[in-house]
Amino acid sequence: MYQFTVFTPTYNRAHTLPALYNSLIDQKTNYSFEWLIIDDGSSDNTSEIVNKWINEDKIAINYYKVPNGGKPRAINKAVEWARSPFLFIIDSDDYLADNSVVEFMASECENIKDDATFVGVGGLQGYPNKSAKTNVSFTNYIDATNLERVKLGLNVDCNEAYKIDILKHYPFKVWEGENFTPEQIVLDDMALDGYKLRWHNRVIVISEYFEDGLTKGSWNLIKKNPMGYAMLYDHKLKYHHRLKDRINDVIQMIAQSIIGRNPLYFLQSNAPMLASICYPLGICIAIRRKIQYRKI
Repeated sequence: MYQFTVFTPTYNRAHTLPALYNSLIDQKTNYSFEWLIIDDGSSDNTSEIVNKWINEDKIAINYYKVPNGGKPRAINKAVEWARSPFLFIIDSDDYLADNSVVEFMASECENIKDDATFVGVGGLQGYPNKSAKTNVSFTNYIDATNLERVKLGLNVDCNEAYKIDILKHYPFKVWEGENFTPEQIVLDDMALDGYKLRWHNRVIVISEYFEDGLTKGSWNLIKKNPMGYAMLYDHKLKYHHRLKDRINDVIQMIAQSIIGRNPLYFLQSNAPMLASICYPLGICIAIRRKIQYRKI
Protein backbone atom coordinates (compact mmCIF):
# COMPACT_ATOMS: atom_id res chain seq x y z
CA MET A 1 0.00 0.00 0.00
CA TYR A 2 2.97 2.32 0.55
CA GLN A 3 6.36 2.85 -1.05
CA PHE A 4 8.25 3.29 2.23
CA THR A 5 7.83 2.44 5.93
CA VAL A 6 9.32 4.41 8.79
CA PHE A 7 9.33 2.02 11.73
CA THR A 8 9.61 3.01 15.39
CA PRO A 9 9.64 0.56 18.30
CA THR A 10 8.75 2.40 21.49
CA TYR A 11 8.48 1.79 25.21
CA ASN A 12 7.38 4.57 27.59
CA ARG A 13 8.52 7.30 25.22
CA ALA A 14 5.44 9.54 25.18
CA HIS A 15 7.72 12.44 26.08
CA THR A 16 10.11 11.98 23.13
CA LEU A 17 7.83 10.75 20.33
CA PRO A 18 6.46 14.24 19.49
CA ALA A 19 9.85 15.32 18.11
CA LEU A 20 9.84 12.40 15.69
CA TYR A 21 6.19 12.97 14.79
CA ASN A 22 6.81 16.64 14.04
CA SER A 23 9.79 15.77 11.85
CA LEU A 24 7.66 13.27 9.93
CA ILE A 25 4.74 15.60 9.25
CA ASP A 26 7.26 18.15 7.95
CA GLN A 27 8.58 15.78 5.27
CA LYS A 28 8.42 16.98 1.67
CA THR A 29 8.25 13.87 -0.50
CA ASN A 30 6.53 12.40 -3.52
CA TYR A 31 6.78 8.91 -2.01
CA SER A 32 3.87 7.47 -0.10
CA PHE A 33 5.00 6.36 3.35
CA GLU A 34 3.59 5.05 6.60
CA TRP A 35 4.78 5.45 10.15
CA LEU A 36 4.61 2.02 11.74
CA ILE A 37 4.71 2.26 15.53
CA ILE A 38 4.98 -0.87 17.66
CA ASP A 39 4.33 0.01 21.28
CA ASP A 40 6.18 -2.55 23.39
CA GLY A 41 3.76 -2.57 26.31
CA SER A 42 4.16 1.06 27.39
CA SER A 43 2.60 2.03 30.71
CA ASP A 44 2.61 5.79 29.98
CA ASN A 45 0.19 7.71 27.76
CA THR A 46 1.80 6.70 24.46
CA SER A 47 -1.42 5.20 23.08
CA GLU A 48 -3.40 8.34 23.90
CA ILE A 49 -0.90 10.58 22.12
CA VAL A 50 -0.56 8.34 19.05
CA ASN A 51 -4.33 7.96 18.67
CA LYS A 52 -4.62 11.75 18.76
CA TRP A 53 -2.14 11.94 15.87
CA ILE A 54 -4.02 9.26 13.97
CA ASN A 55 -7.18 11.35 14.26
CA GLU A 56 -5.30 14.42 12.99
CA ASP A 57 -4.64 12.40 9.81
CA LYS A 58 -1.57 14.39 8.76
CA ILE A 59 0.42 11.25 7.89
CA ALA A 60 -0.43 7.55 7.65
CA ILE A 61 0.15 5.97 11.07
CA ASN A 62 -0.23 2.28 11.80
CA TYR A 63 -0.06 1.68 15.54
CA TYR A 64 0.11 -1.63 17.36
CA LYS A 65 0.40 -2.20 21.08
CA VAL A 66 1.90 -5.55 22.03
CA PRO A 67 3.02 -7.20 25.29
CA ASN A 68 6.50 -6.14 26.36
CA GLY A 69 9.02 -8.27 24.48
CA GLY A 70 11.90 -5.97 23.54
CA LYS A 71 13.12 -4.27 20.38
CA PRO A 72 14.22 -7.43 18.50
CA ARG A 73 10.76 -8.98 18.79
CA ALA A 74 9.26 -5.67 17.70
CA ILE A 75 11.48 -5.69 14.60
CA ASN A 76 10.29 -9.21 13.77
CA LYS A 77 6.70 -7.98 13.99
CA ALA A 78 7.48 -4.90 11.89
CA VAL A 79 8.85 -7.09 9.11
CA GLU A 80 5.54 -8.95 9.16
CA TRP A 81 3.22 -5.94 9.47
CA ALA A 82 4.90 -3.27 7.32
CA ARG A 83 2.99 -2.38 4.17
CA SER A 84 5.83 -1.38 1.88
CA PRO A 85 9.01 -2.93 0.40
CA PHE A 86 11.39 -1.03 2.73
CA LEU A 87 11.75 -0.70 6.51
CA PHE A 88 13.51 2.43 7.81
CA ILE A 89 14.18 1.97 11.54
CA ILE A 90 14.21 5.07 13.76
CA ASP A 91 14.24 4.84 17.55
CA SER A 92 11.62 6.62 19.60
CA ASP A 93 14.05 9.13 21.10
CA ASP A 94 15.39 10.22 17.69
CA TYR A 95 14.00 12.40 14.88
CA LEU A 96 14.70 13.16 11.23
CA ALA A 97 17.47 15.66 10.50
CA ASP A 98 15.53 17.68 7.91
CA ASN A 99 12.39 17.64 5.79
CA SER A 100 13.96 15.77 2.85
CA VAL A 101 15.09 12.59 4.64
CA VAL A 102 12.16 10.38 3.58
CA GLU A 103 12.46 11.56 -0.03
CA PHE A 104 16.21 10.91 0.02
CA MET A 105 16.06 7.48 1.65
CA ALA A 106 13.09 6.26 -0.40
CA SER A 107 14.69 7.37 -3.66
CA GLU A 108 18.01 5.74 -2.74
CA CYS A 109 16.17 2.53 -1.89
CA GLU A 110 14.57 2.67 -5.34
CA ASN A 111 18.05 2.97 -6.86
CA ILE A 112 19.21 -0.33 -5.34
CA LYS A 113 15.85 -2.09 -5.39
CA ASP A 114 16.59 -4.36 -8.35
CA ASP A 115 20.19 -5.17 -7.37
CA ALA A 116 20.06 -8.48 -5.52
CA THR A 117 23.41 -7.84 -3.81
CA PHE A 118 21.99 -4.95 -1.77
CA VAL A 119 19.97 -5.33 1.42
CA GLY A 120 19.45 -1.62 1.95
CA VAL A 121 20.66 1.95 2.34
CA GLY A 122 22.27 3.65 5.35
CA GLY A 123 23.00 7.14 6.65
CA LEU A 124 24.63 8.84 9.61
CA GLN A 125 23.35 9.94 12.99
CA GLY A 126 24.05 13.46 14.16
CA TYR A 127 23.90 15.73 17.18
CA PRO A 128 21.17 18.37 17.59
CA ASN A 129 23.47 20.85 15.82
CA LYS A 130 23.38 18.39 12.86
CA SER A 131 27.09 17.59 12.97
CA ALA A 132 27.85 13.92 12.33
CA LYS A 133 28.77 11.64 15.21
CA THR A 134 31.61 10.13 13.23
CA ASN A 135 34.16 11.02 10.55
CA VAL A 136 33.82 8.62 7.67
CA SER A 137 36.52 7.77 5.16
CA PHE A 138 34.44 8.47 2.04
CA THR A 139 32.83 11.54 0.47
CA ASN A 140 29.38 10.83 -0.98
CA TYR A 141 28.57 7.16 -0.57
CA ILE A 142 30.20 3.75 -0.50
CA ASP A 143 28.90 0.21 -0.95
CA ALA A 144 29.95 -2.09 1.87
CA THR A 145 28.73 -4.88 4.12
CA ASN A 146 28.11 -4.53 7.83
CA LEU A 147 31.42 -6.30 8.51
CA GLU A 148 33.32 -3.57 6.66
CA ARG A 149 31.94 -0.68 8.70
CA VAL A 150 34.85 -0.33 11.14
CA LYS A 151 37.46 0.49 8.49
CA LEU A 152 35.10 3.08 6.98
CA GLY A 153 34.50 4.98 10.21
CA LEU A 154 30.98 3.60 10.51
CA ASN A 155 31.54 1.71 13.76
CA VAL A 156 28.89 3.83 15.51
CA ASP A 157 25.10 3.75 15.56
CA CYS A 158 23.72 4.57 12.12
CA ASN A 159 20.26 4.36 10.57
CA GLU A 160 19.36 2.08 7.72
CA ALA A 161 16.43 1.19 5.50
CA TYR A 162 16.23 -2.49 4.59
CA LYS A 163 14.53 -4.55 1.93
CA ILE A 164 11.76 -6.32 3.80
CA ASP A 165 11.83 -9.34 1.49
CA ILE A 166 15.41 -10.02 2.63
CA LEU A 167 14.81 -9.25 6.31
CA LYS A 168 12.12 -11.94 6.34
CA HIS A 169 14.89 -14.53 5.99
CA TYR A 170 16.84 -13.18 9.01
CA PRO A 171 14.52 -13.08 12.03
CA PHE A 172 15.85 -12.21 15.45
CA LYS A 173 16.10 -15.03 17.96
CA VAL A 174 15.34 -13.88 21.50
CA TRP A 175 15.64 -16.25 24.45
CA GLU A 176 12.77 -16.99 26.79
CA GLY A 177 12.90 -14.61 29.73
CA GLU A 178 15.02 -12.09 27.82
CA ASN A 179 14.05 -9.05 25.76
CA PHE A 180 17.16 -8.24 23.77
CA THR A 181 19.54 -9.72 21.22
CA PRO A 182 22.20 -7.48 19.62
CA GLU A 183 21.18 -6.41 16.11
CA GLN A 184 24.78 -7.06 15.05
CA ILE A 185 24.05 -10.79 14.84
CA VAL A 186 21.45 -10.38 12.10
CA LEU A 187 23.33 -7.63 10.27
CA ASP A 188 26.55 -9.64 10.22
CA ASP A 189 24.75 -12.78 9.07
CA MET A 190 23.47 -10.83 6.08
CA ALA A 191 27.00 -9.56 5.46
CA LEU A 192 28.40 -13.07 5.60
CA ASP A 193 25.86 -14.02 2.94
CA GLY A 194 27.22 -11.24 0.73
CA TYR A 195 24.59 -8.55 1.23
CA LYS A 196 25.82 -4.96 1.27
CA LEU A 197 24.36 -1.52 1.97
CA ARG A 198 24.88 1.78 0.24
CA TRP A 199 26.20 3.99 3.04
CA HIS A 200 25.79 7.75 2.56
CA ASN A 201 27.92 10.44 4.14
CA ARG A 202 24.86 12.41 5.20
CA VAL A 203 23.25 13.00 8.60
CA ILE A 204 19.71 11.70 8.32
CA VAL A 205 18.74 11.21 11.98
CA ILE A 206 19.32 13.32 15.08
CA SER A 207 19.93 11.09 18.06
CA GLU A 208 19.82 12.02 21.72
CA TYR A 209 20.57 9.21 24.16
CA PHE A 210 18.56 9.17 27.36
CA GLU A 211 19.67 7.71 30.68
CA ASP A 212 17.19 4.83 30.45
CA GLY A 213 17.91 4.08 26.80
CA LEU A 214 19.52 0.96 25.37
CA THR A 215 22.90 2.57 24.66
CA LYS A 216 23.52 4.19 28.03
CA GLY A 217 22.22 1.13 29.85
CA SER A 218 24.52 -1.27 28.01
CA TRP A 219 25.90 -3.07 31.07
CA ASN A 220 22.42 -3.49 32.50
CA LEU A 221 21.35 -4.79 29.10
CA ILE A 222 24.07 -7.47 29.17
CA LYS A 223 23.11 -8.41 32.71
CA LYS A 224 19.44 -8.87 31.81
CA ASN A 225 20.08 -10.68 28.51
CA PRO A 226 22.99 -13.08 29.08
CA MET A 227 21.98 -15.55 26.37
CA GLY A 228 21.50 -12.80 23.81
CA TYR A 229 25.12 -11.80 24.37
CA ALA A 230 26.27 -15.42 24.51
CA MET A 231 24.83 -15.69 21.01
CA LEU A 232 26.72 -12.55 19.96
CA TYR A 233 30.10 -13.91 21.10
CA ASP A 234 29.37 -17.26 19.47
CA HIS A 235 28.35 -15.46 16.30
CA LYS A 236 31.70 -13.61 16.16
CA LEU A 237 33.41 -16.99 15.78
CA LYS A 238 32.04 -17.07 12.23
CA TYR A 239 34.46 -14.35 11.12
CA HIS A 240 37.12 -14.02 13.83
CA HIS A 241 40.13 -16.01 12.67
CA ARG A 242 42.94 -14.94 15.02
CA LEU A 243 43.32 -17.47 17.83
CA LYS A 244 43.48 -14.72 20.45
CA ASP A 245 40.11 -13.32 19.32
CA ARG A 246 38.51 -16.75 19.12
CA ILE A 247 39.64 -17.66 22.64
CA ASN A 248 38.17 -14.41 23.97
CA ASP A 249 34.92 -15.09 22.11
CA VAL A 250 34.46 -18.59 23.51
CA ILE A 251 35.37 -17.54 27.06
CA GLN A 252 32.83 -14.71 26.99
CA MET A 253 30.25 -16.98 25.38
CA ILE A 254 30.73 -19.60 28.09
CA ALA A 255 30.54 -17.02 30.87
CA GLN A 256 27.32 -15.51 29.54
CA SER A 257 25.69 -18.90 28.98
CA ILE A 258 26.55 -19.99 32.54
CA ILE A 259 25.00 -16.79 33.87
CA GLY A 260 22.02 -17.44 31.59
CA ARG A 261 21.64 -20.95 33.09
CA ASN A 262 22.46 -22.69 29.83
CA PRO A 263 25.92 -24.10 30.70
CA LEU A 264 25.86 -26.63 27.84
CA TYR A 265 25.20 -24.02 25.16
CA PHE A 266 28.86 -24.28 24.11
CA LEU A 267 28.16 -27.75 22.67
CA GLN A 268 26.13 -26.18 19.86
CA SER A 269 28.51 -23.27 19.34
CA ASN A 270 30.58 -22.48 16.26
CA ALA A 271 33.74 -23.77 17.99
CA PRO A 272 32.72 -26.57 20.41
CA MET A 273 36.22 -28.07 20.65
CA LEU A 274 37.88 -24.76 21.52
CA ALA A 275 35.06 -24.01 23.95
CA SER A 276 35.62 -27.35 25.71
CA ILE A 277 39.28 -26.49 26.22
CA CYS A 278 38.50 -22.96 27.47
CA TYR A 279 35.56 -23.93 29.68
CA PRO A 280 37.40 -23.53 33.03
CA LEU A 281 38.38 -19.98 32.06
CA GLY A 282 34.76 -19.29 31.14
CA ILE A 283 33.68 -20.37 34.62
CA CYS A 284 36.15 -17.93 36.17
CA ILE A 285 34.88 -15.08 34.03
CA ALA A 286 31.28 -15.99 34.90
CA ILE A 287 32.09 -15.73 38.61
CA ARG A 288 33.79 -12.36 38.13
CA ARG A 289 30.94 -11.09 35.96
CA LYS A 290 28.33 -12.04 38.58
CA ILE A 291 30.26 -10.01 41.15
CA GLN A 292 30.38 -7.06 38.72
CA TYR A 293 26.66 -7.33 38.06
CA ARG A 294 25.87 -6.87 41.76
CA LYS A 295 27.05 -3.28 41.44
CA ILE A 296 24.68 -2.51 38.57
